[in-house]
Amino acid sequence: MTPSPKQEETLQHIRQFIQEKGYSPTVAELAKLASVNENAVQDRINALDRKGLITRTAGVSRTIRPVA
Repeated sequence: MTPSPKQEETLQHIRQFIQEKGYSPTVAELAKLASVNENAVQDRINALDRKGLITRTAGVSRTIRPVA
């Protein structure tokens, strides 16, 4: 499935963060990068997960990873 523009923006933030830091961002860090609240980012992450565009481990921080 194709991500919405906001979801694509979040996916790019995830990729860029991992490239720069070497580890996955937290929801709070993604919210700061996108200048939105954490609930908005969580909704985007949930949608990306449903679409199979990211993987993550529930209850564990810094596990958000793009699939491709």
